[in-house]
Amino acid sequence: MIDVLPPDTDRLSFRRFRTDDLDPMHSYQSREDYAQYAWRGPRSRADCERAIAENSGLRPWGRDGDHVRFAVTPRGGDELVGEIVMTLVDAHAAQVEIGWVVHPEHTGQGYASEAARAAIGFAFGPLGAHRVRASLDALNISSAKVCERLGMRLEATLRESHHQLGQWRDELVYAVLAEEFLAEES
Repeated sequence: MIDVLPPDTDRLSFRRFRTDDLDPMHSYQSREDYAQYAWRGPRSRADCERAIAENSGLRPWGRDGDHVRFAVTPRGGDELVGEIVMTLVDAHAAQVEIGWVVHPEHTGQGYASEAARAAIGFAFGPLGAHRVRASLDALNISSAKVCERLGMRLEATLRESHHQLGQWRDELVYAVLAEEFLAEES
């Protein structure tokens, strides 16, 4: 079970989800402009309630497919500005996939890069990851820029790998190794 959180950054903190996060989470998870890059359609209020219930306590970590989702808030505050999700895609090879979302009202402030950088450091530290990857819709230019700012390299373009909103779309796979990320951070 994961009993630790990523470290605070200069501007952001991580915490477990709480029931009072339902309205702010639903306000972005239900948006079509958000969902167009989220590998699914908009989430209902019930979907958000389930996500919060599943991610409000300790989560298992050690088997393929285990995942944890952290709420991202301004440091010293409680307002939900986004979230980070990390999935253990291959426990034996210590491979972690990371995803992020920032509430549209808080985009353009560098929160995605700042939160993802802390979460990747957390993956390479306490979680013992060897490699962290991010898979994203090729039309998600903002997330591609975040990956590049974090020192992740584009490893693959998977042509028409998923069907999203009535069309076949490409997927980009970015990744960074622990030694590369830690060398850049020092």
